[in-house]
Amino acid sequence: MDVDARNWPPAAAAGDDRAVRRLAIAILALTSPAAAERHVIEAGETIEHVADAHGCSTAAVERANHLNTTIVKPGTVIVIPSCGGSIKTRARSRDAKPDLGDDAKAKQALAVIDGATWIPRPTTDEPPEDRNADAGPGESLGAPWDGKLAHATRLAAGDGYVIRRPSRAYGAKHVIEYLRGAIAAVRALHPDVHTLAIGDLSAEHGGKISDHHSHQSGLDVDVGFYFTTLPAGDPGFVEANSSLDLEATWALLAAFTRTAPLDDGVQMIFLDYDVQRRLYDYARKRGTPEQDLDFIFQYPHGRAELTGLVRHWPAHANHMHVRFKASSP
Repeated sequence: MDVDARNWPPAAAAGDDRAVRRLAIAILALTSPAAAERHVIEAGETIEHVADAHGCSTAAVERANHLNTTIVKPGTVIVIPSCGGSIKTRARSRDAKPDLGDDAKAKQALAVIDGATWIPRPTTDEPPEDRNADAGPGESLGAPWDGKLAHATRLAAGDGYVIRRPSRAYGAKHVIEYLRGAIAAVRALHPDVHTLAIGDLSAEHGGKISDHHSHQSGLDVDVGFYFTTLPAGDPGFVEANSSLDLEATWALLAAFTRTAPLDDGVQMIFLDYDVQRRLYDYARKRGTPEQDLDFIFQYPHGRAELTGLVRHWPAHANHMHVRFKASSP
């Protein structure tokens, strides 16, 4: 599985079927019952280094990832098979959080979605409009709830999705790439899924838009669900009802969450708590390890708990709000 997670999915977006198949294999690592630990290759690391650190043979790691080489690019996400060794997962070690009172928890839960001003922000002598002015394409300026977008990348029409409001289909370049890659990977696994509804990203130059507190700096995107049966007409945001396609929607969520260890990967996903429960139960029955579920979901710890990559937010029972980290200049 020689998948360069940092560069996916430019090849897939250009129609490279082999790249899409490799992406599908990567998603299967999380969506299949045999889901295992994953590791992001760092500069200077080889498959031999990783295998030794996890108590595996080099051959076992190569087989698990369909590799015929021990040299892979930095940023590549690989699957670590169960070899009986001691496995340390850096991503989860970041989840240790201080004990907060109920009031602080409520404020923090609010702040992550709309940028409540109680959160301390870095100070600078530069005026906001000049900050990062020389940054590259798709640069996000400021916070998702108080920012702008320079050199925006437009989400163009493509196979497998429909853009509900094209005037709000602009984002940072890496956000567009990850979004298209996730959709392509799901369709490679489930070629019969219906067209997916894509809601708002940002305006071309960012800034405040109606109906949102955030979506200002090209890092946010609203994405619909997959269903086994859809109402007639163009796909929109449909409430998660009894026809929710749990398999395909879980694959989509997994495609986003697998980017979390990357510097510009997903930061947080906002999703109704009851929809979380359904996806959690589905994934658990398929055999997804408890430690993976605990890393991904806030459920079942309570909708006010600050844990998990996926967090509850009201009015998100018909779509997921995916927020990415800003890309470093």
